Amino acid sequence: MNQLLIIKIFVIVLVCSTFTYFLLNFKYGQEQLTLKAKLQTVVSGFVANFFDTFGIGSFSSYFALRNLFGLLPDNKRYNGTLVVQATLPTMLQSVLFLQLVKIDSLTLIVSCVAIALGGVVSGYFVKYVTKNAIYNVMLITFVITAIILILSKMNMLNVGGELSQVRGIELIVLAVVMFLAGCLPAFGVGYYSIVLVVIFLLGLSPAVAYPIMTTASAVQMPMTAVPMIKNRQFYSLSAIIMAVTGCLAVLVAAPIISKIDATMLKWILLVVLVYNIWMLIKAKLELKAT
Repeated sequence: MNQLLIIKIFVIVLVCSTFTYFLLNFKYGQEQLTLKAKLQTVVSGFVANFFDTFGIGSFSSYFALRNLFGLLPDNKRYNGTLVVQATLPTMLQSVLFLQLVKIDSLTLIVSCVAIALGGVVSGYFVKYVTKNAIYNVMLITFVITAIILILSKMNMLNVGGELSQVRGIELIVLAVVMFLAGCLPAFGVGYYSIVLVVIFLLGLSPAVAYPIMTTASAVQMPMTAVPMIKNRQFYSLSAIIMAVTGCLAVLVAAPIISKIDATMLKWILLVVLVYNIWMLIKAKLELKAT
């Protein structure tokens, strides 16, 4: 059986099992939503997952929309709701990108396993590393990469590429960086932008980042969701609405990305980098204020 097909089946079974577990516990996350709140939740689910498909993490989008609309007031249930709703859209992203984007199975597996290991290990040393240190490293990385991208667009520097796989030293470097990227969620930081950056710097096609980061998320989200469901940290109706509208958003966004050429994807990467630089600066200022 084709390795990519096995990965797709694994992702689908894992996510569907998790979402079934959520549905079995649906009654424990009851909430009362007005028609206006339901419509706002629909908009939030679609917008956040649309941009998430492009590489701008849905959690940061949801945070902004939550503040705008006043949704999901309880912080613990808010976090759980985001994780639970994300399971279906990330599964769909993974399956679609594995179908639409050419990627080497070894490169994909190494990346996803490294990210997963980072997620597991990070829990043991998260207390020893400050958020500010993480922000500083990411900020420097993003700024340097943005400069490289700009120089590349000005034909002053030849970087990036069209590769669909890496081997040897490059594969080891990819694994190490992906492991570090997998540690980031433990510090409240998403890893999509880091994945985009390392893919670009290793000469891989920017499109390759999408099946990697979505498949990694599709595996990681259920593992995070299960304990949250068990502890009843979710809003049932909101999670369902966001999951369904999120899937619709993915169906709209994924084909667009797959048809965009490498040049345009580099511009998208630059936009993502600028956005993340701004968010990191904002986070650092907020951290300093506390």
